[in-house]
Amino acid sequence: MRPPGKSCSVSGRPFRAGEYCWSVLLEKDGEVVRMDIAEEHWKGPPAEAIGHWKCQIAGVAEAARPKLDTDSLFDYFLQLNDSPNSVQQQYRYILALLLLRKRRLILEEVLELDDRPVMRLIGSAGEGPFDIPEEELTEEEVTRLQQQLSHVDRTAA
Repeated sequence: MRPPGKSCSVSGRPFRAGEYCWSVLLEKDGEVVRMDIAEEHWKGPPAEAIGHWKCQIAGVAEAARPKLDTDSLFDYFLQLNDSPNSVQQQYRYILALLLLRKRRLILEEVLELDDRPVMRLIGSAGEGPFDIPEEELTEEEVTRLQQQLSHVDRTAA
């Protein structure tokens, strides 16, 4: 998902770092259009909205942060492959989702092991298969893991 625009779609006022806005998807003339609306102008989603969510405008340092390198992420994923540590298994799950999004891993199938959904993944270069159990993480845990993962990637660079 791309970050919000630089200004409010309603007022045209530039967003400030750290402020919250609402993003809404609408269909206009057969195309999906995204509008980012400052909180003071948000009156709820329009009836024709496809979807909406609240997001925070990134700070300058956060926006300038380097992107996570896919090869480094995959190497870290492989390192965590046989770890019994539950926190590292959570990292592995988040890494798998990131690598799926970056098309470095491919979802082959979803299995049921020990009454738990498991993603069977293969690497885009034929690695694997990797069986990744679904983790039930809170939004706070996902945010914490992503921040720690970003810190690990920057120190490895």
